[in-house]
Amino acid sequence: MAGGAAAQAPGGSAAPNKKRKARGRLECELGILLGAGGLIGSRLGQLWIAFDVFSQFTLQFVLLTAAFVIGFLMPRAKLLVAFLIIIAGLAGIGVWPHLASRVPITLGSAAAGEKDIRVASFNTWYSNQNVGAVQAEIERLDADVITLLELGANKKPMLEALKSRYPFQVNCYTIDYCNLAILSKFPITDSEARVGWEGPPMIRARLGPELGGLTVMAVHTIRFPHSRAQLRQVTALSDLIETLPGPKLVMGDFNATPFSRIIGTITGRTGLKRLSYLPSWPTTIGLPQVAIDHIFVSSAIDATESQRIGEPSGSDHFPVTMRIAVPLAP
Repeated sequence: MAGGAAAQAPGGSAAPNKKRKARGRLECELGILLGAGGLIGSRLGQLWIAFDVFSQFTLQFVLLTAAFVIGFLMPRAKLLVAFLIIIAGLAGIGVWPHLASRVPITLGSAAAGEKDIRVASFNTWYSNQNVGAVQAEIERLDADVITLLELGANKKPMLEALKSRYPFQVNCYTIDYCNLAILSKFPITDSEARVGWEGPPMIRARLGPELGGLTVMAVHTIRFPHSRAQLRQVTALSDLIETLPGPKLVMGDFNATPFSRIIGTITGRTGLKRLSYLPSWPTTIGLPQVAIDHIFVSSAIDATESQRIGEPSGSDHFPVTMRIAVPLAP
């Protein structure tokens, strides 16, 4: 009888059960640790380059951390709220470059002694067989200067077909494992291509006085997991860029985001400005997540229109394009 009496609350009612711990709390705590760990790992790349891979997903780690913090604070449906935020956030990252490309923002205009031009860079993807779509996109972008990467042999006839629009061209089909090209509406005075050196595969063209002797460079660095080699490549590239006279325009696929040590090395060692920021890869379901296709310029060059992305046309990259003002005199 004593045990039975103790099991009941005064008045004969059953004693209230102990308050249950909110479901999903532990999972949210683990999610917060995962996101924060990724962010910490991305900064450790400054000490050990292998960690730099985490910097490629800085936005995603910020989203992950914020989503699980919000979920943790919710009174119920903690995991559901966190997952919905993550899904919406990833979709938002992917939609952002499309929205930014619909109506580009005018940032300025060319001053006296400057030439306003459109520039573009397009990794066409080596295995892309839709050559007609690639050519159509290049024509639609209508850049004054465009760098092309991963030009498989099947795309070589495309360059000839584009000569009416781009009479001045350089490519490196004669060099093994070189699949880069620069197309220009302005005369090219000299050029060179390098593969198998300390730096990444690259092709360089110097334009004439019509564009103030602008040096244009197309670059394609190696990617993770070869982080050490990638750092060596961009260090050697930076040293080369520093030796080039006059204004410079460097574009291509750097396989690194603005948050990475790789991109920081280029801007820190050369003094070039990075004008690109929009996610451009991958093209899966049309929602790119990381900004790895970049446009760098000398300090004397300014953007006159915000960055846009184009159509992938069968590639795994979106092309990137913008307008810049190039000084015509040193």
